[in-house]
Amino acid sequence: MSMSFPHVDISALKKFAAAAAAGEHTYRLSRNTVIGAPSSSGKKKGKSKSKVQDKKAPYPVVIGCEETRHVGEQMILITFDPNSVPLGPHSMLAHFPRGRPTYTTKALVGMTQIVRDHAQIIAPKIYGYYDNVPNPINAEVVLLELLPGECLEDIWMDLEPRQIMTICARLGELLVKLFNCRSPLLCSETDVPDSPPRTPASSAHYRRPILLAPPFDEGPLMHMEPQEALTSTHDYLLALVQRPERIFGGVTEAPAPLDEADVAVVRATWKNLGHLISYHSGGFYIPSSLSPEARFTAYSVLQSKEFGVWHWDMQMTRFVVRWARPGDVHSDATLALTGWEYAARAPLWSCARMPPWLYPHLHPFERITWEGQRNVRQFIFHSIFHGDFIPQTHGWEWVVAHVYGVTERWFEGLVSAHRGFQGATEVLLVRLREYWMRQRPDVPFPLDIDKTHLQDSPMPPAVATAMSPPEEHPVERGTEEDALLAHTRTFVEEVRLAMDALSGEIAAAQEVLYKDTLQRTTALDYMTPHCANKY
Repeated sequence: MSMSFPHVDISALKKFAAAAAAGEHTYRLSRNTVIGAPSSSGKKKGKSKSKVQDKKAPYPVVIGCEETRHVGEQMILITFDPNSVPLGPHSMLAHFPRGRPTYTTKALVGMTQIVRDHAQIIAPKIYGYYDNVPNPINAEVVLLELLPGECLEDIWMDLEPRQIMTICARLGELLVKLFNCRSPLLCSETDVPDSPPRTPASSAHYRRPILLAPPFDEGPLMHMEPQEALTSTHDYLLALVQRPERIFGGVTEAPAPLDEADVAVVRATWKNLGHLISYHSGGFYIPSSLSPEARFTAYSVLQSKEFGVWHWDMQMTRFVVRWARPGDVHSDATLALTGWEYAARAPLWSCARMPPWLYPHLHPFERITWEGQRNVRQFIFHSIFHGDFIPQTHGWEWVVAHVYGVTERWFEGLVSAHRGFQGATEVLLVRLREYWMRQRPDVPFPLDIDKTHLQDSPMPPAVATAMSPPEEHPVERGTEEDALLAHTRTFVEEVRLAMDALSGEIAAAQEVLYKDTLQRTTALDYMTPHCANKY
């Protein structure tokens, strides 16, 4: 019996893995076997058939089944006798997805297949799966390929600068591939066959287009129907805003520990956010200093009707690095990514972001220093923008979405926040108004909010600074000099200047946060016990 998975039938798991390995072995055998050409001689035909029979592999024999922690997840490692499967696989991982029953497993299978087949990204091969119970194993399970290589988190601190540059280049390539893996639906890819089979009616229900993402699957939402697939950025942001209504709209009394006043405040805050959606769907903050051609190009990217892929849990432990020449500092490398049940379609400006371990956090336990994070980001920008490792025709849209979609991403984080951060959200609404008035003074702010929210807030200054909307461009709007420069600069030069300004603003926020360790500690006390315990 497994310690982490006591409900799993280990004997049935071994049989399932052996059958999957046998099917994979048969597939490889059929591809590699060369059968003699038809001949009029019966003797030759018999020899040809006997050769094929001689190449049939014995049934795979499991020689090991033990728990292991791999790519940030607890799994079961299954190993086979190499003599029983000479063509492989010699091992595989049994992964037990956590999340919505059936849907999460289907998302893992579907998203993995999409990124492998359409985005040409290195991801674990899937040998077999059960996406519903009852089944012989008594649990939903996915049999995954054990990717060769090393976990990025384990080796990062020992890497040479040249090796870091290689990994960052491959990371930039991966981000662009996800960005360009397009679909007209904002959804998770869950349209995969049922295993075990269901009735036709039940199968149709579980294979309909849905969107699985952390904001839509937290708290009580996990026990409600999943979010249906969406067809526009506006509808996506609206669905995020309507989450409190889904939770509290039909209840007659507030769930503990909330009272009716708490619920009313939460609903009012997210209702106010809903009035700002049309301004943050893409392109509202594009500076007027850009030339008409550049503005049209930026709008076409930010308001695209097609959506890329974003991995919501792209932590360092999920990357697997394999060196072409281990031990050689100048060796090339491949970068694989796992955990695809956490991936889904997203607006292009949402997809154009860095992994979370490349941005500062409020806690002091970073794997990479803030200066190192900034250096890594800048190198990834360089590798994508200048086409050192990625064709520029594939990467320039990512750069545009990253530079000019920063406010949209910030607003997305605001509307997708947990309801427990309602107080912080009110403060950030005031800061959003201030940012709006600097960037778009020609358009009145549509909400009547009181600036005393900011003055009376217990939020530490360091946290307020870090969570403020970023300054994208230091250029004043509407001056004659800007208009002249807009006609003389090329679009590439304009984007480069915006990237430099964005990097400078991020660096400035880091320096403010780093000055006072005590403020960071106070920030943690505010952001976790003060808010989360109440809600």
